[in-house]
Amino acid sequence: MNFNKNIFTFYLALVSLTGFSQTGPGGVGTNNGSSDLVMWYRTDNAVTTSGSNVTNWGNSAGYTAHDMTQSGSSAPQLISASLNGYDEIQFNAAGILQTGLNLSTSNFVTNQASSFIYAKANAITSSWPYSTLPHQTQRFSCHIPWSNGTVYFDIGQCCGAAARIQVIGLSDLTGYSLWSYDANLSSGKQLYRNGGLLQNRASSSAYTSHASQRFGLGDNFNGNMTEVIIFKTKVNTAQRFIIDNYLAAKYGQTLAANDVYTQDNSGSGNYDHDVAGIGQATDGTNQLDSQGTGIVRISGATDLGNNEFFMWGHNNSTLLLTNTTDVPSSTSHARMERVWRVSETNSSSTAIEVGAIDIRVDMTGITGYSSAQPPQLLVDTDNDGFFNDETPLTTAIALGSNVYRFNGVTTLNNNARYTFGIGLKTVITNRRITHRVNKN
Repeated sequence: MNFNKNIFTFYLALVSLTGFSQTGPGGVGTNNGSSDLVMWYRTDNAVTTSGSNVTNWGNSAGYTAHDMTQSGSSAPQLISASLNGYDEIQFNAAGILQTGLNLSTSNFVTNQASSFIYAKANAITSSWPYSTLPHQTQRFSCHIPWSNGTVYFDIGQCCGAAARIQVIGLSDLTGYSLWSYDANLSSGKQLYRNGGLLQNRASSSAYTSHASQRFGLGDNFNGNMTEVIIFKTKVNTAQRFIIDNYLAAKYGQTLAANDVYTQDNSGSGNYDHDVAGIGQATDGTNQLDSQGTGIVRISGATDLGNNEFFMWGHNNSTLLLTNTTDVPSSTSHARMERVWRVSETNSSSTAIEVGAIDIRVDMTGITGYSSAQPPQLLVDTDNDGFFNDETPLTTAIALGSNVYRFNGVTTLNNNARYTFGIGLKTVITNRRITHRVNKN
Protein backbone atom coordinates (compact mmCIF):
# COMPACT_ATOMS: atom_id res chain seq x y z
CA MET A 1 0.00 0.00 0.00
CA ASN A 2 1.40 3.41 -1.01
CA PHE A 3 1.52 5.56 2.17
CA ASN A 4 1.87 8.92 0.39
CA LYS A 5 -0.96 8.11 -1.99
CA ASN A 6 -3.23 7.19 0.89
CA ILE A 7 -2.46 10.36 2.86
CA PHE A 8 -3.17 12.48 -0.23
CA THR A 9 -6.40 10.63 -0.98
CA PHE A 10 -7.54 10.90 2.64
CA TYR A 11 -6.89 14.65 2.63
CA LEU A 12 -8.87 15.17 -0.58
CA ALA A 13 -11.70 13.06 0.80
CA LEU A 14 -11.89 15.26 3.90
CA VAL A 15 -11.98 18.37 1.73
CA SER A 16 -14.78 16.95 -0.43
CA LEU A 17 -16.90 16.06 2.59
CA THR A 18 -17.02 19.70 3.64
CA GLY A 19 -18.71 20.68 0.36
CA PHE A 20 -22.21 20.21 -0.97
CA SER A 21 -23.56 16.82 -1.91
CA GLN A 22 -22.78 16.07 -5.55
CA THR A 23 -26.27 15.72 -7.04
CA GLY A 24 -25.45 16.42 -10.69
CA PRO A 25 -25.23 13.81 -13.48
CA GLY A 26 -23.33 10.80 -12.18
CA GLY A 27 -22.60 12.83 -9.05
CA VAL A 28 -20.71 15.64 -10.81
CA GLY A 29 -21.85 19.15 -9.87
CA THR A 30 -25.01 20.03 -7.95
CA ASN A 31 -28.64 20.49 -8.94
CA ASN A 32 -29.33 23.62 -6.87
CA GLY A 33 -27.84 26.34 -9.09
CA SER A 34 -24.65 26.67 -7.04
CA SER A 35 -22.14 24.84 -9.23
CA ASP A 36 -20.58 25.02 -12.70
CA LEU A 37 -23.33 22.69 -13.94
CA VAL A 38 -25.51 25.37 -15.57
CA MET A 39 -27.83 23.37 -17.84
CA TRP A 40 -29.23 19.87 -17.44
CA TYR A 41 -32.24 18.79 -19.46
CA ARG A 42 -33.40 15.20 -18.87
CA THR A 43 -36.63 13.60 -20.00
CA ASP A 44 -37.24 11.98 -16.60
CA ASN A 45 -37.56 15.34 -14.83
CA ALA A 46 -39.37 18.68 -15.24
CA VAL A 47 -41.05 17.99 -18.61
CA THR A 48 -44.49 19.60 -19.09
CA THR A 49 -46.76 18.56 -21.95
CA SER A 50 -50.02 19.58 -23.55
CA GLY A 51 -51.21 16.35 -25.08
CA SER A 52 -48.00 15.04 -26.57
CA ASN A 53 -46.57 18.54 -27.17
CA VAL A 54 -43.65 19.46 -24.92
CA THR A 55 -44.40 23.00 -23.71
CA ASN A 56 -41.74 23.28 -20.98
CA TRP A 57 -38.48 21.52 -20.22
CA GLY A 58 -37.19 22.63 -16.84
CA ASN A 59 -33.50 22.98 -16.11
CA SER A 60 -32.52 20.25 -13.62
CA ALA A 61 -29.27 22.10 -12.82
CA GLY A 62 -31.21 24.55 -10.65
CA TYR A 63 -30.70 27.67 -12.78
CA THR A 64 -34.41 28.36 -13.35
CA ALA A 65 -33.64 31.19 -15.77
CA HIS A 66 -32.67 28.44 -18.23
CA ASP A 67 -36.05 26.67 -18.22
CA MET A 68 -37.12 25.98 -21.82
CA THR A 69 -40.56 26.84 -23.21
CA GLN A 70 -42.55 26.60 -26.44
CA SER A 71 -46.16 26.36 -27.62
CA GLY A 72 -48.30 25.50 -30.63
CA SER A 73 -46.90 23.92 -33.76
CA SER A 74 -43.33 24.76 -32.75
CA ALA A 75 -43.45 22.41 -29.76
CA PRO A 76 -41.62 19.06 -30.09
CA GLN A 77 -43.27 15.75 -29.23
CA LEU A 78 -42.84 13.49 -26.21
CA ILE A 79 -42.39 9.77 -26.87
CA SER A 80 -43.08 7.92 -23.63
CA ALA A 81 -40.90 5.19 -22.09
CA SER A 82 -39.38 4.23 -25.44
CA LEU A 83 -35.66 4.05 -24.63
CA ASN A 84 -34.75 1.68 -21.79
CA GLY A 85 -37.94 2.85 -20.08
CA TYR A 86 -37.10 6.56 -20.46
CA ASP A 87 -38.93 9.15 -22.55
CA GLU A 88 -37.58 10.79 -25.70
CA ILE A 89 -38.28 14.23 -27.12
CA GLN A 90 -38.70 14.24 -30.89
CA PHE A 91 -38.05 17.31 -33.02
CA ASN A 92 -39.30 17.58 -36.61
CA ALA A 93 -37.05 20.45 -37.85
CA ALA A 94 -39.82 22.98 -37.10
CA GLY A 95 -40.00 22.27 -33.36
CA ILE A 96 -37.80 24.13 -30.89
CA LEU A 97 -37.45 24.79 -27.16
CA GLN A 98 -35.64 27.91 -25.94
CA THR A 99 -34.76 30.06 -22.97
CA GLY A 100 -35.47 33.75 -22.58
CA LEU A 101 -32.90 36.51 -23.12
CA ASN A 102 -31.20 35.77 -19.83
CA LEU A 103 -27.76 34.36 -20.63
CA SER A 104 -24.95 35.91 -18.60
CA THR A 105 -21.29 35.35 -17.86
CA SER A 106 -22.26 33.93 -14.45
CA ASN A 107 -24.87 31.42 -15.66
CA PHE A 108 -23.53 30.39 -19.08
CA VAL A 109 -20.28 29.44 -20.79
CA THR A 110 -17.63 32.00 -21.69
CA ASN A 111 -14.05 30.81 -22.34
CA GLN A 112 -14.48 27.12 -21.47
CA ALA A 113 -17.18 24.47 -21.38
CA SER A 114 -18.08 20.81 -21.28
CA SER A 115 -21.23 19.48 -22.88
CA PHE A 116 -22.86 16.07 -23.15
CA ILE A 117 -25.77 15.25 -25.43
CA TYR A 118 -27.49 11.94 -26.09
CA ALA A 119 -29.27 12.23 -29.42
CA LYS A 120 -29.93 10.73 -32.82
CA ALA A 121 -30.76 12.30 -36.19
CA ASN A 122 -33.76 11.00 -38.09
CA ALA A 123 -32.60 12.66 -41.30
CA ILE A 124 -29.13 13.54 -42.55
CA THR A 125 -29.66 17.27 -42.87
CA SER A 126 -28.35 20.56 -41.50
CA SER A 127 -29.32 20.64 -37.83
CA TRP A 128 -28.63 22.33 -34.50
CA PRO A 129 -29.48 20.01 -31.58
CA TYR A 130 -28.33 22.81 -29.27
CA SER A 131 -27.33 26.36 -30.14
CA THR A 132 -27.40 29.99 -29.15
CA LEU A 133 -30.07 31.96 -31.00
CA PRO A 134 -30.30 33.80 -33.34
CA HIS A 135 -27.44 32.23 -35.26
CA GLN A 136 -24.48 34.60 -35.43
CA THR A 137 -20.76 34.22 -35.90
CA GLN A 138 -20.50 34.52 -32.10
CA ARG A 139 -22.04 31.24 -30.91
CA PHE A 140 -22.07 28.21 -28.67
CA SER A 141 -23.59 25.41 -30.70
CA CYS A 142 -23.33 21.98 -32.24
CA HIS A 143 -24.40 20.43 -35.53
CA ILE A 144 -25.28 16.72 -35.47
CA PRO A 145 -25.07 16.30 -38.40
CA TRP A 146 -24.39 19.17 -40.77
CA SER A 147 -23.95 17.29 -44.06
CA ASN A 148 -22.14 14.28 -45.50
CA GLY A 149 -21.40 12.72 -42.13
CA THR A 150 -19.92 15.91 -40.70
CA VAL A 151 -20.32 16.95 -37.06
CA TYR A 152 -19.35 20.41 -35.74
CA PHE A 153 -19.07 21.95 -32.27
CA ASP A 154 -18.49 25.72 -31.98
CA ILE A 155 -17.54 28.10 -29.16
CA GLY A 156 -16.85 31.81 -29.72
CA GLN A 157 -16.06 33.59 -32.96
CA CYS A 158 -16.93 31.10 -35.69
CA CYS A 159 -15.79 29.40 -37.79
CA GLY A 160 -12.02 28.96 -37.81
CA ALA A 161 -9.97 26.35 -36.03
CA ALA A 162 -9.98 28.29 -32.75
CA ALA A 163 -13.77 28.20 -32.45
CA ARG A 164 -14.68 25.00 -34.28
CA ILE A 165 -13.96 21.33 -33.89
CA GLN A 166 -15.23 19.21 -36.76
CA VAL A 167 -15.13 15.59 -37.80
CA ILE A 168 -16.14 14.42 -41.28
CA GLY A 169 -17.12 11.07 -42.78
CA LEU A 170 -18.99 9.73 -39.75
CA SER A 171 -21.55 6.95 -40.22
CA ASP A 172 -24.66 5.74 -38.38
CA LEU A 173 -25.75 9.24 -37.41
CA THR A 174 -29.39 8.09 -37.46
CA GLY A 175 -28.66 5.93 -34.43
CA TYR A 176 -28.25 7.24 -30.90
CA SER A 177 -24.78 8.39 -29.84
CA LEU A 178 -23.36 10.01 -26.75
CA TRP A 179 -21.43 13.14 -27.76
CA SER A 180 -19.02 14.63 -25.19
CA TYR A 181 -17.32 17.94 -25.94
CA ASP A 182 -14.68 19.92 -24.02
CA ALA A 183 -13.33 23.41 -24.68
CA ASN A 184 -10.72 25.41 -22.77
CA LEU A 185 -8.43 28.28 -23.82
CA SER A 186 -5.31 26.53 -22.50
CA SER A 187 -6.07 22.88 -23.33
CA GLY A 188 -7.99 23.35 -26.59
CA LYS A 189 -11.00 21.35 -27.71
CA GLN A 190 -11.79 17.63 -27.64
CA LEU A 191 -14.74 15.74 -29.13
CA TYR A 192 -15.74 12.22 -28.06
CA ARG A 193 -18.34 9.81 -29.40
CA ASN A 194 -19.49 7.10 -26.98
CA GLY A 195 -16.40 7.75 -24.89
CA GLY A 196 -13.91 7.40 -27.76
CA LEU A 197 -11.83 10.44 -28.78
CA LEU A 198 -12.67 11.67 -32.30
CA GLN A 199 -10.52 14.78 -32.46
CA ASN A 200 -8.26 17.01 -30.36
CA ARG A 201 -7.60 20.63 -31.44
CA ALA A 202 -5.03 22.72 -29.64
CA SER A 203 -6.80 26.11 -29.76
CA SER A 204 -10.12 27.48 -28.49
CA SER A 205 -12.16 30.69 -28.44
CA ALA A 206 -14.50 32.59 -26.09
CA TYR A 207 -18.24 33.17 -26.30
CA THR A 208 -19.26 36.78 -25.56
CA SER A 209 -22.79 37.38 -26.96
CA HIS A 210 -24.72 36.65 -23.75
CA ALA A 211 -26.87 39.79 -23.76
CA SER A 212 -28.23 39.39 -27.29
CA GLN A 213 -28.90 35.65 -27.54
CA ARG A 214 -31.10 32.91 -26.18
CA PHE A 215 -30.20 29.24 -25.90
CA GLY A 216 -32.28 26.66 -27.73
CA LEU A 217 -32.73 22.94 -28.31
CA GLY A 218 -33.84 21.43 -31.62
CA ASP A 219 -33.44 24.27 -34.11
CA ASN A 220 -33.86 22.73 -37.58
CA PHE A 221 -33.15 19.38 -35.92
CA ASN A 222 -34.96 16.35 -37.28
CA GLY A 223 -34.25 13.82 -34.57
CA ASN A 224 -34.65 12.70 -30.97
CA MET A 225 -32.82 13.51 -27.74
CA THR A 226 -33.07 12.41 -24.12
CA GLU A 227 -30.49 14.43 -22.18
CA VAL A 228 -28.37 17.56 -22.56
CA ILE A 229 -25.75 18.55 -19.94
CA ILE A 230 -23.66 21.74 -20.04
CA PHE A 231 -20.97 22.92 -17.62
CA LYS A 232 -19.57 26.46 -17.80
CA THR A 233 -16.12 25.00 -17.05
CA LYS A 234 -14.28 22.04 -18.49
CA VAL A 235 -14.88 18.94 -16.37
CA ASN A 236 -11.83 16.87 -15.51
CA THR A 237 -11.03 13.48 -17.03
CA ALA A 238 -12.40 11.42 -14.14
CA GLN A 239 -15.65 13.40 -14.16
CA ARG A 240 -16.08 12.91 -17.91
CA PHE A 241 -15.66 9.14 -17.52
CA ILE A 242 -18.29 9.11 -14.76
CA ILE A 243 -20.83 11.20 -16.70
CA ASP A 244 -20.31 9.10 -19.85
CA ASN A 245 -20.96 5.93 -17.85
CA TYR A 246 -24.04 7.43 -16.17
CA LEU A 247 -25.57 8.27 -19.56
CA ALA A 248 -24.53 5.01 -21.24
CA ALA A 249 -26.10 2.91 -18.48
CA LYS A 250 -29.29 4.96 -18.41
CA TYR A 251 -30.01 4.69 -22.12
CA GLY A 252 -28.42 1.36 -23.00
CA GLN A 253 -25.47 2.75 -24.96
CA THR A 254 -22.25 0.77 -25.44
CA LEU A 255 -19.12 2.81 -24.75
CA ALA A 256 -16.13 2.62 -27.05
CA ALA A 257 -13.67 3.44 -24.26
CA ASN A 258 -13.43 3.91 -20.49
CA ASP A 259 -16.31 1.60 -19.59
CA VAL A 260 -15.85 1.77 -15.81
CA TYR A 261 -19.42 0.66 -15.00
CA THR A 262 -20.34 -2.82 -16.26
CA GLN A 263 -23.35 -3.63 -14.08
CA ASP A 264 -25.60 -2.14 -16.78
CA ASN A 265 -24.93 -5.17 -18.97
CA SER A 266 -27.70 -7.76 -19.27
CA GLY A 267 -25.40 -10.48 -17.93
CA SER A 268 -24.93 -8.44 -14.76
CA GLY A 269 -28.65 -7.82 -14.28
CA ASN A 270 -29.17 -4.38 -15.90
CA TYR A 271 -28.50 -2.13 -12.92
CA ASP A 272 -28.97 0.84 -15.24
CA HIS A 273 -30.51 3.53 -13.06
CA ASP A 274 -29.29 6.49 -10.98
CA VAL A 275 -25.71 5.52 -11.79
CA ALA A 276 -23.08 7.59 -9.98
CA GLY A 277 -19.45 7.16 -9.08
CA ILE A 278 -16.18 8.29 -7.59
CA GLY A 279 -12.78 7.76 -9.14
CA GLN A 280 -9.39 9.01 -10.22
CA ALA A 281 -8.10 9.07 -13.80
CA THR A 282 -4.55 8.31 -14.92
CA ASP A 283 -3.82 12.05 -15.06
CA GLY A 284 -4.59 12.33 -11.33
CA THR A 285 -7.88 14.22 -11.71
CA ASN A 286 -10.64 12.87 -9.52
CA GLN A 287 -14.20 12.92 -8.23
CA LEU A 288 -14.23 11.98 -4.54
CA ASP A 289 -17.83 12.50 -3.40
CA SER A 290 -20.92 11.61 -5.45
CA GLN A 291 -24.62 11.05 -5.09
CA GLY A 292 -26.20 11.81 -8.44
CA THR A 293 -29.94 11.36 -8.94
CA GLY A 294 -30.38 8.56 -6.37
CA ILE A 295 -30.59 8.23 -2.58
CA VAL A 296 -27.06 6.83 -2.06
CA ARG A 297 -23.99 9.02 -1.57
CA ILE A 298 -20.46 7.57 -1.39
CA SER A 299 -17.21 9.27 -0.43
CA GLY A 300 -14.07 8.85 1.67
CA ALA A 301 -12.31 6.08 -0.30
CA THR A 302 -9.12 5.35 1.65
CA ASP A 303 -7.03 3.74 -1.10
CA LEU A 304 -8.10 5.44 -4.33
CA GLY A 305 -5.31 5.57 -6.90
CA ASN A 306 -4.86 6.52 -10.54
CA ASN A 307 -7.14 4.71 -12.99
CA GLU A 308 -9.45 3.47 -10.23
CA PHE A 309 -13.23 3.96 -10.13
CA PHE A 310 -16.07 2.93 -7.84
CA MET A 311 -19.48 3.13 -9.57
CA TRP A 312 -22.96 2.04 -8.51
CA GLY A 313 -26.49 1.85 -9.92
CA HIS A 314 -29.76 0.06 -9.17
CA ASN A 315 -32.33 -2.21 -10.82
CA ASN A 316 -35.22 0.31 -10.65
CA SER A 317 -37.33 -1.79 -8.28
CA THR A 318 -39.40 0.12 -5.74
CA LEU A 319 -38.01 1.78 -2.63
CA LEU A 320 -40.64 0.05 -0.47
CA LEU A 321 -39.35 -1.83 2.59
CA THR A 322 -41.63 -4.77 1.85
CA ASN A 323 -39.37 -7.76 1.14
CA THR A 324 -39.68 -9.87 4.30
CA THR A 325 -38.46 -13.18 2.89
CA ASP A 326 -34.98 -12.47 1.52
CA VAL A 327 -33.58 -11.13 4.81
CA PRO A 328 -31.57 -12.61 7.72
CA SER A 329 -34.47 -13.81 9.89
CA SER A 330 -32.67 -13.37 13.22
CA THR A 331 -31.65 -9.74 12.66
CA SER A 332 -33.86 -8.12 10.00
CA HIS A 333 -37.55 -7.63 9.45
CA ALA A 334 -37.59 -6.36 5.85
CA ARG A 335 -35.45 -4.91 3.11
CA MET A 336 -36.03 -2.65 0.13
CA GLU A 337 -37.16 -4.22 -3.10
CA ARG A 338 -34.57 -2.04 -4.84
CA VAL A 339 -31.07 -3.51 -5.12
CA TRP A 340 -27.85 -1.73 -6.10
CA ARG A 341 -24.72 -3.22 -7.69
CA VAL A 342 -21.12 -2.04 -7.73
CA SER A 343 -18.35 -1.81 -10.30
CA GLU A 344 -14.94 -1.33 -8.70
CA THR A 345 -12.69 -1.30 -11.75
CA ASN A 346 -10.17 0.58 -13.86
CA SER A 347 -10.81 1.98 -17.35
CA SER A 348 -10.22 -1.50 -18.84
CA SER A 349 -13.00 -2.94 -16.61
CA THR A 350 -10.44 -4.87 -14.53
CA ALA A 351 -11.29 -5.24 -10.84
CA ILE A 352 -9.33 -3.00 -8.42
CA GLU A 353 -9.62 -1.95 -4.76
CA VAL A 354 -10.32 1.62 -3.57
CA GLY A 355 -10.22 0.76 0.15
CA ALA A 356 -12.90 1.51 2.74
CA ILE A 357 -15.71 3.91 1.81
CA ASP A 358 -18.40 5.91 3.60
CA ILE A 359 -21.99 5.36 2.48
CA ARG A 360 -24.87 7.73 3.11
CA VAL A 361 -28.52 6.92 2.41
CA ASP A 362 -31.48 9.29 2.44
CA MET A 363 -34.56 7.48 3.82
CA THR A 364 -36.95 10.41 3.32
CA GLY A 365 -40.38 9.30 2.14
CA ILE A 366 -39.59 5.58 2.04
CA THR A 367 -42.57 3.44 3.03
CA GLY A 368 -41.77 1.21 6.00
CA TYR A 369 -39.04 3.45 7.40
CA SER A 370 -39.29 4.93 10.89
CA SER A 371 -36.78 7.23 12.53
CA ALA A 372 -37.04 4.99 15.61
CA GLN A 373 -35.10 2.32 13.70
CA PRO A 374 -31.99 3.28 11.72
CA PRO A 375 -31.51 1.42 8.44
CA GLN A 376 -29.28 -1.62 8.06
CA LEU A 377 -26.85 -2.10 5.18
CA LEU A 378 -27.19 -5.53 3.58
CA VAL A 379 -24.34 -6.65 1.31
CA ASP A 380 -24.44 -9.84 -0.74
CA THR A 381 -20.85 -10.74 0.16
CA ASP A 382 -20.91 -14.21 -1.42
CA ASN A 383 -22.53 -12.78 -4.59
CA ASP A 384 -25.20 -15.49 -4.78
CA GLY A 385 -28.04 -13.02 -5.38
CA PHE A 386 -29.57 -13.45 -1.91
CA PHE A 387 -29.39 -11.47 1.33
CA ASN A 388 -30.95 -13.98 3.73
CA ASP A 389 -27.56 -15.59 4.40
CA GLU A 390 -25.78 -12.30 5.21
CA THR A 391 -25.01 -10.36 8.38
CA PRO A 392 -26.34 -6.79 8.17
CA LEU A 393 -24.23 -3.78 9.04
CA THR A 394 -26.07 -1.99 11.85
CA THR A 395 -23.70 0.91 12.54
CA ALA A 396 -25.71 3.65 10.83
CA ILE A 397 -25.05 7.14 12.21
CA ALA A 398 -28.01 9.55 12.08
CA LEU A 399 -27.02 12.82 10.41
CA GLY A 400 -30.45 14.46 10.57
CA SER A 401 -33.25 14.88 7.99
CA ASN A 402 -33.56 11.07 7.63
CA VAL A 403 -29.99 10.75 6.32
CA TYR A 404 -27.70 8.03 7.73
CA ARG A 405 -24.03 7.23 7.22
CA PHE A 406 -22.13 3.94 7.40
CA ASN A 407 -18.44 4.66 7.99
CA GLY A 408 -15.49 2.65 6.68
CA VAL A 409 -17.40 0.00 4.72
CA THR A 410 -15.04 -2.65 3.31
CA THR A 411 -17.46 -5.36 2.12
CA LEU A 412 -18.57 -3.70 -1.12
CA ASN A 413 -16.26 -5.12 -3.76
CA ASN A 414 -16.52 -5.36 -7.54
CA ASN A 415 -19.83 -6.96 -8.69
CA ALA A 416 -21.30 -6.91 -5.17
CA ARG A 417 -25.01 -6.24 -4.65
CA TYR A 418 -26.36 -4.27 -1.71
CA THR A 419 -29.62 -2.91 -0.33
CA PHE A 420 -31.03 -1.42 2.86
CA GLY A 421 -33.22 -3.05 5.50
CA ILE A 422 -34.78 -2.51 8.91
CA GLY A 423 -34.22 -4.65 11.97
CA LEU A 424 -36.40 -6.37 14.52
CA LYS A 425 -37.65 -4.07 17.26
CA THR A 426 -36.38 -4.95 20.71
CA VAL A 427 -38.72 -4.37 23.67
CA ILE A 428 -38.44 -5.16 27.38
CA THR A 429 -41.49 -6.79 28.97
CA ASN A 430 -41.44 -7.98 32.62
CA ARG A 431 -37.63 -7.88 32.61
CA ARG A 432 -37.47 -10.25 29.66
CA ILE A 433 -36.02 -9.11 26.32
CA THR A 434 -38.15 -10.08 23.37
CA HIS A 435 -38.17 -9.22 19.69
CA ARG A 436 -41.18 -7.71 18.00
CA VAL A 437 -41.56 -7.28 14.28
CA ASN A 438 -41.58 -3.62 13.27
CA LYS A 439 -45.06 -2.66 12.10
CA ASN A 440 -44.24 0.90 11.02
